[in-house]
Amino acid sequence: MRLLLIVFAALTLTACANQPNRQDVNIQFSADQAPTETLARALENQGYVTKIRNERQIDVFYGERVFIMEPRITKGALSRIIVSKVYPIKPEYQNNPEIFVTLSKLNTHLTCAKYMMQPGNKAAEVQSSITFIDESVSVREVELFMAWMQNRVRHASSLVPKDTLRMFEF
Repeated sequence: MRLLLIVFAALTLTACANQPNRQDVNIQFSADQAPTETLARALENQGYVTKIRNERQIDVFYGERVFIMEPRITKGALSRIIVSKVYPIKPEYQNNPEIFVTLSKLNTHLTCAKYMMQPGNKAAEVQSSITFIDESVSVREVELFMAWMQNRVRHASSLVPKDTLRMFEF
């Protein structure tokens, strides 16, 4: 019993030590480094797993989902990070007109994001953006945005007919 308590205590302390540091840190973009590298490094320093997708986009793993982020930085002006989530469509439904109708309805009724089909009709994409000034945004703002977007997508999916939802791979 005593050994079990020691193992449990050791695992608990190890788990606490492995938790990422969640202090609020500003992400400062500069001309010296590619915006994707700056964003990826800042998020990784706070415990997030990222993967550079290409020179313009990174994948950010948040919970059980992946966000695609594309920073667009304008020196001395309004900048943004385009944030997307992709939902693959089952092959047998890739050209089903009901998906197009549903995405169109979501775009008409909701203003929090843009809902669109990816080329080839293999996936639907939900896209929104974080807007900020002076090439600086905090990690906390990015975190809050991902949580907000996830909640909005969950709300939007409640507006989609169940027969249409089953066409997606989750």
